[in-house]
Amino acid sequence: MKTTAIFSLFCVGLCALVLSAVGLVTTVSGAEAETWVSLFDGKTLKGWKLVQGAAEFTVRDGAIIGAVTEGETQNTFLATEDDTFTSFVFECEFRCDAEINSGVNFRSRPADATVKRVYGLQYEFDPTARALTGGVQEEGGYGRRGKDNWLAPDESSGAPLAEWKKAHGDQFKPAPAWNVCRIEVRGKHIKTWLNGHLLADFSDEAEVAIPRGFFALQVHATKNKELFNKEVAFRNLRVMKLE
Repeated sequence: MKTTAIFSLFCVGLCALVLSAVGLVTTVSGAEAETWVSLFDGKTLKGWKLVQGAAEFTVRDGAIIGAVTEGETQNTFLATEDDTFTSFVFECEFRCDAEINSGVNFRSRPADATVKRVYGLQYEFDPTARALTGGVQEEGGYGRRGKDNWLAPDESSGAPLAEWKKAHGDQFKPAPAWNVCRIEVRGKHIKTWLNGHLLADFSDEAEVAIPRGFFALQVHATKNKELFNKEVAFRNLRVMKLE
């Protein structure tokens, strides 16, 4: 067989292989896209319930809005009715007024006889000078986790905070801009992103680590009158279960 003919057959075979690979990637991507499940219908709070506190949550312009409420002395959590999330990828967009504190809880539980408040991991929203948005702490973790309930960074002050701010402090977009939160949990391994920027990346080896639970949207309580009625907004909430 002539060299030219052999080369032609090689090219045909290579093209077929490439097209097959492209088709495979397309199929996998399509299958992955089908596994995303929306947690919010854009119109109602169906599938959600208050599990602590009485701050006001409403739906407006396709977003869940939480408002800092005068007189509320405990943090308020609007939680998914589904409390079986173990390993997953979670995404949402959020917008947070200046100086208030909020976040998304994951692998969380309601108050019980031992921990008398909502507890579990939280992706922090922190539009203050601390710049800890995307960091991970355990809500209700004091005592359970030792002297400090922060997992990423290790502490919310001193050198760990300074290092975090240097690496990630410029990623948060103040309101009225929207930010993108992404949380990936695979067993003990936890990662967080803010606007596509990787933040936390660690393994939670604690004996008290919670293996499964609900998602919850937080409105933080405060006595600061200047923060009353300020808002945090969440939209396009979705999850991909990995277990």
